[in-house]
Order: sequence, then structure tokens, then C-alpha cells
Amino acid sequence: MRGEILKPDSPEGPGLILGEDGQRYRFSQLQVHNGAVLRPGGKVDFVPTGDEARDIYALGGVQPTPPPAYTPPRQAPSSPAGVQAPLYTGGVAVPAESLWTYFTRALTKNFVQFNGRARRSEYWGYTLFIILFFIAAIIVDVIVSVAVMGTDSYGDPIFLPIITVLFALYSILPSLAITVRRLHDQDLSGWLYLINFIPYIGGIVLFVFMLIDSKPAANKHGESPKYGSAATIDTFA
Repeated sequence: MRGEILKPDSPEGPGLILGEDGQRYRFSQLQVHNGAVLRPGGKVDFVPTGDEARDIYALGGVQPTPPPAYTPPRQAPSSPAGVQAPLYTGGVAVPAESLWTYFTRALTKNFVQFNGRARRSEYWGYTLFIILFFIAAIIVDVIVSVAVMGTDSYGDPIFLPIITVLFALYSILPSLAITVRRLHDQDLSGWLYLINFIPYIGGIVLFVFMLIDSKPAANKHGESPKYGSAATIDTFA
């Protein structure tokens, strides 16, 4: 796919490519071939994988990246006697997209996307609008039911939740997929979703997992969707 560089990869966060499909893709300099220097506005050819761009080739004349100058390592800050200071590098969060974008993408592009990771704002943006749409569907069903079916012999309105049921069936797979990707974001197995079926406590435990922030380090499911290629290093881990 062809695309345009919006932001190069830097210590502040991963780079961004605007694909010809209108979607934004994150990328790391490690995925750029031939040592090309990518600058904003530059044209590239890449392979989209979920929300990430891989196997990136710069289009047009570019210069190879010069080798970085050697910088002596800095000494760790001193700590009180007998206390070892941990080495910690916190990730710089990538700005989140709009909650509506996360919702529509979950119901379309990521409809059955069980691979990869989903950041916390992506999951809760989807959850917010799915609840609002269910409320709207119930209201429409009530209005249509009363208008078409009227009331029963006791004067109570007849309620046929046709739209609500159809929307519920349509949202089963994307809801499952985004929950599995949220578990992947914490380096957990997607099979933990089954804990939701444990009476009383299962749903509460899964709810807590959905509240936990993204892990900055990359795992077997990909780079962090919130912190990109940044990693957390802790000598006590």
C-alpha cells in the first residue's frame, strides 16, 4: 500500500503513516528498509498489519541514515547508601484517536480481529457507544412496537425487541474480539475471557482487567498501541 509520512519515528513516540485507505498506521524505524530517512510528507510503500506498517520502502530519492555519533552513557543518579536505584524508562503515550473512531473501526475493520493489542481508550470508547446504541435500539423498538402492535388485552404495550436482538447478535464477535485484544495488551491470554462465565466473580475480575493500563513493553502480540516501541526497564522485575 502507498502512504504519506505524517510523523517520523522518534524518542517521543512511533512514526505515523497516512495510508491511501485513509487510515493511520504506526511504524518503527526498524521496519524501514535500505536505511532510508523518512521525513513528513515523504511517500512510502508498506505492508499494513492491523494498525501497524511493516516492510516500509521509501519512494523517491532519499539519503541513507548516517551512523549516530557515539554518546558516552550517563551515570545513574546516586542513591542513599544501601539502596539500589532501579533503572526505569517510562513510555511516552501516543495520543489516542476519537472514541467514535474506535467504535466504528471495531464494528468494521476489526470486526473479527482477534490478533494484536487494544489500548484502554479503544476498549472503553467501543463500550460507551455500544451501550448508547443498545439504549437507542430499545427506544426505537418500543416506539415501533406500540405503533404497529398496540396493546394487549390488559392495556399493556406489546414489546417486540427486533432491532435490539439483531444489533446484539451483530455485536457479539466485535465485542469478543476487542476484549481479547485488551487482554493481549496486558500480555495475557485471550482465553482468560472465559473467566467471565464464572458466576458472581468472573465478570468483576474481567472488568478489573479492562481497567488496567497498557504495558509499555512489546510482547508476542505486538508493540504497545499506547506507548509504541517504548519499553519499561526495571532491575527488580
